[in-house]
Amino acid sequence: MNMDYKEKAFQNLRKQNLRITNARKAIIDILEGKHLTLQEIYHELKKRGFHNLSTVYNNIDFLLEHKIITQVFINGKKHYDLTIEEYSHNADSHVHVKCLANDNIIEINEEEFIDKIKDHQVFEGFHISKLQLVVEGACKHYNSELCKDKDYCYLEKIKKGSH
Repeated sequence: MNMDYKEKAFQNLRKQNLRITNARKAIIDILEGKHLTLQEIYHELKKRGFHNLSTVYNNIDFLLEHKIITQVFINGKKHYDLTIEEYSHNADSHVHVKCLANDNIIEINEEEFIDKIKDHQVFEGFHISKLQLVVEGACKHYNSELCKDKDYCYLEKIKKGSH
């Protein structure tokens, strides 16, 4: 687990005289590599001894405000996504792809792809401050048994760049 990106985020908060509480650290750890709903985050936090739901709400709001996490709507539900990972995206520009067949979610974080959308002629003269895109579908090769294995998942192949 790379601690550099977390430490950078914590240093930025400290510079603003903001506290990095154990609950905030736990939420960041829980969200690493995942897209979770508030209920899923709360469930995981309870396992770590954090039982106050209002604390969860307050910390989610804090992390959203400081762009450490972002919200993305998938299947009509709010999911929270960590945005401080160096190898990942930022809070203002990223694309999620969700398989409707097996609920796998990946992120496409290729600047060229995002820039193509932002630079499209339809946005000429319009400054885009936030771009979040959710693409949902299923590959034509979907097989419920094979898709359980990440080695056969079409989305995992896209993520690794071997499509």
